[in-house]
Amino acid sequence: MNKRSDDLMNMPTDRRVFRDRLVARMKEQKMTGAELARKAKLSKDAISTYTTMRSLPTPKTLGRLANALSCKPDDLLPVTPVTETLLEMREHSKPGYKVLVVKMPLPILDAMHHYKLLAKLEEEANAKNGEDK
Repeated sequence: MNKRSDDLMNMPTDRRVFRDRLVARMKEQKMTGAELARKAKLSKDAISTYTTMRSLPTPKTLGRLANALSCKPDDLLPVTPVTETLLEMREHSKPGYKVLVVKMPLPILDAMHHYKLLAKLEEEANAKNGEDK
């Protein structure tokens, strides 16, 4: 095996799966990398970094790629199988409290949305706790 083949075999699976899904979608749409770049308003180099598995797109860029390819962002993302327990109980920093952690795979854009909602709830709870004192 040459060095290039060895490098490809050692690439993280998520990059490889993303690249395969991106390229397959491009073929379905009969679209070249240059056409995808133009339609998604990205550089040809950006498309190249994804097709050569050097990086994964940001959520914003993923949305632009999906839009240009007439699909949902989820269609391009690798599906992570759930191989561990979905529920976990953890100790909380406050004595007498426990935290129930629910683990579930979410598309990255959904996960970011839920994370922002949780951060807002935490801010509101902290503000309310400050008023109660």
